[in-house]
Amino acid sequence: MKIRVNGEEKEVRLNINVYDLLVALELEPMQAGIAVAVDREVIPKTAWQATKLHENSDVEIIRAVQGG
Repeated sequence: MKIRVNGEEKEVRLNINVYDLLVALELEPMQAGIAVAVDREVIPKTAWQATKLHENSDVEIIRAVQGG
């Protein structure tokens, strides 16, 4: 199915959840500083595995970085 991740169209498997999407994108889901919103709603980390994505879901992934 097709979704948008940070404005870019991606093809992902059906019934993928937020946690598995992060793994597929080679991100470490348990790493501090990652936030995810699906269709403009922030999803708490505790709900990532239960939050299924759907065709045309709009996902924003934000990663905090250190630096000065």
